Amino acid sequence: MWKYFDMLFKLNKSNLAIKKAIMQACIVFVILMTSFVFGRFDLGLTAVLGSFSNIYVINGSYPSRIRKVIVVTLMLSLSLMLGTLTITVPFLYALVLGLIGMIAHFVLKAFQIPGPSSLFFVLTYSIASIMPIMPEEVWNRGLLILCGGVISTLAVIIDAVFNHKKPEKESVLNIYKKLTYLMEHFSGKNFDDARGETLNAIHSATTTLTTANAFWNKNKDYHKLLQLKSNAEAIWSSCLELSSRGNESIPIEIIDGIKYISERIEGREKASFQQISINKKDEHIDELTELVNTTVALLDDTDVKLNKQINYRKPMYSTIIKDNLSKNSMVLMSSMQYGIILFASVIIAFGIGFERAYWIPMSCCSVLLGSTSQSTIQRALQRTFGTIVGMLVAVIILYFEPNTWEIVILMAILMGTAELLIAFNYTIAVMFITPNVLLMSAAITHHFDTHLVFPRITDVIIGSLIGLIGVLVINRKQASKKLPKTINNTLRIQANLLHTLFSTNKYHQSVIHSKLIRKMQTEIMNTKAMYQAALHETDNNVKQIEYVYPIIFTVEQLAFTIERAYQDGNISALPDQSIGLYLTTYENICKEVEFNISYEIVDLPQIKGIASIRTELMKLQNISRGRIV
Repeated sequence: MWKYFDMLFKLNKSNLAIKKAIMQACIVFVILMTSFVFGRFDLGLTAVLGSFSNIYVINGSYPSRIRKVIVVTLMLSLSLMLGTLTITVPFLYALVLGLIGMIAHFVLKAFQIPGPSSLFFVLTYSIASIMPIMPEEVWNRGLLILCGGVISTLAVIIDAVFNHKKPEKESVLNIYKKLTYLMEHFSGKNFDDARGETLNAIHSATTTLTTANAFWNKNKDYHKLLQLKSNAEAIWSSCLELSSRGNESIPIEIIDGIKYISERIEGREKASFQQISINKKDEHIDELTELVNTTVALLDDTDVKLNKQINYRKPMYSTIIKDNLSKNSMVLMSSMQYGIILFASVIIAFGIGFERAYWIPMSCCSVLLGSTSQSTIQRALQRTFGTIVGMLVAVIILYFEPNTWEIVILMAILMGTAELLIAFNYTIAVMFITPNVLLMSAAITHHFDTHLVFPRITDVIIGSLIGLIGVLVINRKQASKKLPKTINNTLRIQANLLHTLFSTNKYHQSVIHSKLIRKMQTEIMNTKAMYQAALHETDNNVKQIEYVYPIIFTVEQLAFTIERAYQDGNISALPDQSIGLYLTTYENICKEVEFNISYEIVDLPQIKGIASIRTELMKLQNISRGRIV
């Protein structure tokens, strides 16, 4: 149990969001100051809820940030409107709250949007419980949220005007930095770690670039970044090929070339570059050398046109939603759990007589932000301890009876500080979130009594316990049980894709390959999420679960290699007998993962020009047979 208390004040120094905190504080200040100047501070307190949309803008291209802040603003507005309409019917109020929590959690997880999940949607909906019961004000309240959201949107747009190319450039730069590390550590465990980090950087850059479709990106600089990313993928693929053929090092000239490219992208290197010339009589080293030389030449090209061979697919939002609605989807499973527990928390709150105890579902929602049962316990402790300290801070502040102008300044400072510390340490952040919410509540209701501190602390403890018990009861070992089947789904989709691409029947000429590739990517994401959830379930066999990680890692590497082969047109048909051996291998691994049945390793034939596919599958066979029973 001590490990959970040890996490209360564990600091993550790399996650101090200084710029984000300043922006949030300024947005809150502008909204409240404007309402104060016009003599309607009560309206400003409602409008400030719309500023929460900025909290969901964490990373990505600026066009995607602008779209995100607009959509979140609309959803926050809808949340308060629904809360205003349903507050008079307790069961309906609880049901809608559960649905809001579930839907918001599902969408945010499906699109892999980091941040506070559905927390601020639940908060905005719950705030209606402390407002005057006035259904006729539903449109006015929704409009006020939109006004607050407009301020957040303007802040993001102003930021975009000065930094609009920065996320795209940094995402591509990050790939080349990871490639440098990979080449410098071209064998052993460091190489495996570097492979995973490089792949994650490629995925992140792909998302950033494909969502950066705006008028300022339809130019040669954007096209150059697209091609730099494409070249980086080719370099990484070439490195994997060299590794699979037994190379244990990369020539220093190539490593220096990658470092030079990184420095040029970063804007630090101005010296001229001498083309690399290596006489090793190795076609793969020659290919890698040519890729580096071509990339340097691309940096010097002043008239870049987009290469039509570059795979540029915009995200299909409806398809992402559809793919995550599978019965084995971790996203769907956790979202349903989220909604059910939130619904139960409100029913319990009403059942024990706390008619407007929005602190109970809020605390429950905060605890549920923990993605695993162990992190849920940690969240419950952090939430409880931070709230108790935050309540004392609120009592001290309200003891001095601050005037309206002082409340404006305090709320802006508290909101900015909470945003600064939320990823740094959740316990400390809650110490600032709590007095801020209490200040807002006191200002909205025009009432705060220090005798209400103890009931508020009780609400937090009850809400945290409901969330904790709900996770431990509903989610007990669900992920562990589903993990083998999820891995097998991924393996079979990958086998299907390999058969489609390399069969002598040339299915890939008529089958829409992107559908299979997208499905495979979704399954890999789901498998990784299921693995993390299973690993941190309480009372589980950690060694048994850890065994599957190398399988998931290798499958993800294989997925990239197969997709890259198709994009490059590097497809050599395999005879039916050879294809059969590959499909048999995948099925053998599936049987071993699910039933722990041993099998004889299949000696797979080479695929012309892509040795890494065979190498990774041979490795996968050895990994799966090394299962810890």
